[in-house]
Amino acid sequence: MKQIVTIFLFLLTSFLGFGQSVSAPDPKIFTESTNGQDASGFVLSGFAENDVLLTSISLVTFPTGTTFYLNTTTGLTAASGFTLSGNKTRLVVTGTMANINTALQSLKINTGATKGEVKLSVAATVNPTWYYYNGVNGHFYKPVTIGTTYTAARAASLLTSFKGQTGYLVTITSSSENAFIFANVPQANIWFAATDEVTDGKWVIDAGPEKGTVMKTSNGQTAGNIVGVYNNWAGGEPNGSNHSEDYAVTNWNGQSTWNDLSNNWSNPYIIEYGTWSNPDDQTFTDFYTNSTSHSNGQTLRVQFNFDFGANIDETKFATKMFTTSDNVNYTQASTSAYKSLSGLGKVDMSADMDTVKAATGLYKATTVGGQVEWCVIYEYDATNKRYRVGVDAREFGGSSITPSKISILQLFDLYNGNAEFKSYDPNGWAEYWIYTDSQFNFAQSTYPTYIRNGNGYYALRAEFSFSEYLAYKQHDLVFQAYNETQLGTLYNQIVTVSDVYIAFKELANGGIFGNQSGNEFTYGIQFDNADVNEDGVFNETDTYLLLQHLTGTGTNPLIAGNVLPYMMKLIPENTYNAITKSNWNTYPSYLRAKYPISFNPTSLNTYDVSVTWKGDVNLSHSPIPVSGVASNSIRTMSLSTNSVSTTINADIVAENVGGKVVVTISLDPLQQNVVGTQFQLNYDNTILKFEKVEFITKGNPMNYGTDKGSYINLGSLISDGSTSLDKTTEYKIIFLPLKGLEGILGLTSLSATDAVNKNGTQLKIKLN
Repeated sequence: MKQIVTIFLFLLTSFLGFGQSVSAPDPKIFTESTNGQDASGFVLSGFAENDVLLTSISLVTFPTGTTFYLNTTTGLTAASGFTLSGNKTRLVVTGTMANINTALQSLKINTGATKGEVKLSVAATVNPTWYYYNGVNGHFYKPVTIGTTYTAARAASLLTSFKGQTGYLVTITSSSENAFIFANVPQANIWFAATDEVTDGKWVIDAGPEKGTVMKTSNGQTAGNIVGVYNNWAGGEPNGSNHSEDYAVTNWNGQSTWNDLSNNWSNPYIIEYGTWSNPDDQTFTDFYTNSTSHSNGQTLRVQFNFDFGANIDETKFATKMFTTSDNVNYTQASTSAYKSLSGLGKVDMSADMDTVKAATGLYKATTVGGQVEWCVIYEYDATNKRYRVGVDAREFGGSSITPSKISILQLFDLYNGNAEFKSYDPNGWAEYWIYTDSQFNFAQSTYPTYIRNGNGYYALRAEFSFSEYLAYKQHDLVFQAYNETQLGTLYNQIVTVSDVYIAFKELANGGIFGNQSGNEFTYGIQFDNADVNEDGVFNETDTYLLLQHLTGTGTNPLIAGNVLPYMMKLIPENTYNAITKSNWNTYPSYLRAKYPISFNPTSLNTYDVSVTWKGDVNLSHSPIPVSGVASNSIRTMSLSTNSVSTTINADIVAENVGGKVVVTISLDPLQQNVVGTQFQLNYDNTILKFEKVEFITKGNPMNYGTDKGSYINLGSLISDGSTSLDKTTEYKIIFLPLKGLEGILGLTSLSATDAVNKNGTQLKIKLN
């Protein structure tokens, strides 16, 4: 058996070592109005040598006049609707990995006179047969040539899946998408998802992520068209003939326009896969993408990548950029609107930056060659990596500038940077420290006639001028205030019975003298999240605060309120991954809903941020650090052929008993030693009033049932390992009606569950 496990691990490691990927080059700043600039650096890897790959090259964002082309296209075939030659904004090709990589190395950019972001994206997968890929939105389209009715096509599309995505009857939401379909699918009269079957003349999108969007409010080619919503009807259409033509087709009579038809037509249709609008956000399985944001001219680029882990919907969060004068309180929004994060937690804040420099009250001292040695640079201090610089006090005579206000020194071509004020003697020198990792090369200066080696110092014949130093304002990225009720519900699902149990288990396994750690926690950030009173020590106080939060008891709440700054932690990704079990309490808590930034106005500024939560001890709603388990944990990983399912069962029944609504939840642990459960039972508080929870549990667990206003948080916890919850476990939640009940269907529902076993493993509850 030991040999079998070893072989399996070797095969697993070998397989993981050859994963497919697309790597991207570093950002560049292109020159305006210049053709043929190098944009190479994208590389495909990990695919089989003989695989035919589908590869999309797209300009996702680009200013007017920007295009690209491939200088080499040997071995490539253009996908339907594309040609290999000429300037492009998008191109889809097929070919082997070697041929595509050769072509990508010849990728060139042409720029126009308009400055702006030039975002190039490359995506690759093994070429699927009979599917067409749209490089603009990152969706796949599958034509179905066998004719059927509209309603049958709509229903059939929803029953399909491709690369992990559920299909839907194609939607057409832009001229580019319409042109893509016309170029790639030559059939005429193709059903697409638009209908006025509910209200004649009111056409709505009938499928996909845009379902329910109103396109137009009356029949006729342009009558009632909604501004900003794409329509492309043929002349005189839709006409709603006899009020029976309720469904739309594109490629009407072989043209690119639309018509309305009745459901008794038998037409081909197209199934669309993908719900995002940005190809970078695609989540197809076995499809790999990457992008780079270059710029045409020196334009500011500021992008954020927030990693929330796997169980948070990033699109529920939005951000705005603020400027601040004191690095603490944000004072002025640089834009009036919040921007929602993408499904991958990305947001571009470039347009929201305030790039007008502000006076700082500090000054820069600039030198030119002169007749008098007004400046002295003393010997280099290698220990502290700095020079002591003296400026003759007389240089400040007649000026309102005091030496302490000098923050930047420019000394010929030797140095131009920050200066730290040291001292000032009105009858002697103003002295500064300037820090540099390397010594000045006085001999190579282009000002040799103005520099004298004084054996222990260098004297500079320099005249000084002073100018006020202007700096960019401090910026803070601020998360929009989340709806407090919704945030409370979310937080109840983040900090659960599993977190509380594993915290108690870690504390109990701290050794006989409490000097051990890591027996239950794998990562340093778990200690930081478990230290809920933020005193730099994880101890019994923290575990009981977590327990009180779970059970709804106690006078010291885990958080002061259901607002993000009390619960959200924003940590630079490289810091997040560097937090270990031995150094975690040397870091600040990072508890905040704003992220301070400084930026370089001539380059791409990318901020990678990990998002975790106070009390998320098991990291169920946080990213897993990339620090290795072996170096950061005393646990060892093992393989077993006798794996036990981590799913347990529960039954829920709602009844009207004597005029009261009684919801009964029964537990079946199956093969698990369950020591903790948690259920979030929602109820309609306009009809029902919570009365109590009755518990039937083995032994003496800590049972809890807390009314949260619109839901009941209930369950059990056994923290001492004395027993476990068995099949006799039952919870009865009893409600009083606020008015007469006609029925109880829909008055209660379970929205979240959690359970944990004796080993600290989080379990899934299957409801029957």
